[in-house]
Amino acid sequence: MTETEATGYDGLLSRLVPEIELRTFLLDCFAIPEQELFVSHEDRVAEGLRDVPQELVFAAFCTYQQVSGHFAMSFSVGIEGRLADRVGRREFAERITAHFDAYMLYSDTEPQGVWTMTLADGTHLLAGMDEEDGLILLYSATAPVPGLPQLPIDEELSQVR
Repeated sequence: MTETEATGYDGLLSRLVPEIELRTFLLDCFAIPEQELFVSHEDRVAEGLRDVPQELVFAAFCTYQQVSGHFAMSFSVGIEGRLADRVGRREFAERITAHFDAYMLYSDTEPQGVWTMTLADGTHLLAGMDEEDGLILLYSATAPVPGLPQLPIDEELSQVR
């Protein structure tokens, strides 16, 4: 039996989630005890690890930061393979968006320049996104996005190669 490799679930979330709520969600989502999880704002990682033994390896290691535009925060969750076996990338996106009533943009198996977006109701669609000067904006999606009625619909995004 082959062991699943460690991976990461990175994304942009439309809602800024307080660290304590993010921590609680991750503990529940991956069904791990508190000591196997590290969560910190990107700017405070060194401070958060100051009293942690160097040899300690966390099963899940999450950093986040606030962003602007159509999204409120970015996050990166590095996880051990056993956690990826429990909760795949798509399921993670469905869980976090439903839990926080938000939408999430992430990269999965879509063509270059196109992103997967998961809505709070579990709908998955494709979207185009630009980032300039720290402003992250969607420029189109394959279906309507709640809260962004002016976002152009471009069903041809799914044909981008």
